[in-house]
Amino acid sequence: MTAARPAQYHLLALPDGSCETVSCLASVIRCGATAPTVILDVSAVERLSIDALAVLVRKAMRLHSVGGELLLAGPCPAVRKVIERTGTGPLLPVFADTTAAVRALTDDGRTWRRLELTAGRGALFAEPPSPPQSL
Repeated sequence: MTAARPAQYHLLALPDGSCETVSCLASVIRCGATAPTVILDVSAVERLSIDALAVLVRKAMRLHSVGGELLLAGPCPAVRKVIERTGTGPLLPVFADTTAAVRALTDDGRTWRRLELTAGRGALFAEPPSPPQSL
């Protein structure tokens, strides 16, 4: 029997759709996430580059691998169109806003709780131990 994932999520805002900003956000998730579900508020993003979309897809795949998901909240029509045209919708489900994204999470009957990212190293994507170095 597998343990159910905790009903917890992180809510993050993406200020723009540049690859640098998205890569920085992906690094923040990798270093501070303690819950595998992340709602990303993209309402301020007017344009999402293909490179930035690729970073989001990779992060979504990584979150899926640990039992979670990446949900996009509030995308403008241009961002929705990029997701539709690239066929990445199954990995990056979109919702009208953060309230709708949280509501979608509650479809499983659990009460979901928002968590802040950890200030230190998150436990979700722990780095594998380094091999011992020979002298």
